[in-house]
Amino acid sequence: MSNFNELNKRLNYLLNLERQAVGITFLHSKEDFQQHPAPKYPKMIPYCGAVQKATMGEQMKLDLSNFACPASAVAMGLVDNDEYSASGEKHANMKVYKDIEVSKQVADDMVYCREASYGIAIEPIETWTKAPDVVLLITVPFNAMRILQGNAYHYGQVKQIKMTGMQALCQEGTSYPFETNEINVSMMCSGTRYVARWKDEELCIGIPYNKFEKVIVGLEQTLNPMELLEKKRQIIKKTQENDEAEFYDVRKRDNYFRGAYQGVKRAGRVHDQN
Repeated sequence: MSNFNELNKRLNYLLNLERQAVGITFLHSKEDFQQHPAPKYPKMIPYCGAVQKATMGEQMKLDLSNFACPASAVAMGLVDNDEYSASGEKHANMKVYKDIEVSKQVADDMVYCREASYGIAIEPIETWTKAPDVVLLITVPFNAMRILQGNAYHYGQVKQIKMTGMQALCQEGTSYPFETNEINVSMMCSGTRYVARWKDEELCIGIPYNKFEKVIVGLEQTLNPMELLEKKRQIIKKTQENDEAEFYDVRKRDNYFRGAYQGVKRAGRVHDQN
């Protein structure tokens, strides 16, 4: 079993995932693009639509001719931004923000890939042969909580979550984590929900690959103190069904919140004034 398959197994033991983790790899030159083993997608597709296909097992690579969404091509570093968008005028005219000042502020705060790329590869984890640059997880809030807990085990609080509900998968989920080397959570945007038909309860987590395995280790280390009893039972069932019943030492009644909600047993900070 490859290291990637092992990571995928552990991730799916620990979380109830309906979709595969997706790796994004930046292909900086035409040669890099041609040599990458993923098949080139035969037509135009929005970036988030390609990610949706990858969450269901489809592997592909895209060059500029494939990008149906210009904004995602900018975020990925395939093309420079245009003045109409960068000035804030575009979204101000769309009435997305109350005025040009707010629109310009949002535009200025976008974090796009600084290094130019010829294309990108978008691959479900089961097809990985090399480490990607960024990992995307499309999942539900409970799993997002656990991912953040696994991240916090190693790195503490995430202090720079960036979200506006705009350019969700391409900027909030991909270019921002790549450029900052920080995990980010995106509530999606209206465009990606229209194009990819995500479920209302789904959101996106972008993880720099160099933190991905540590997040999984963090999930494992926090399994007993953080996980709920019913989830622990599900983990036990999954490992048993795969003939790996001893894969994790799951202690059902061991968690940090057991017995924690029994009132305050020390003096308050505000004293009785009577």
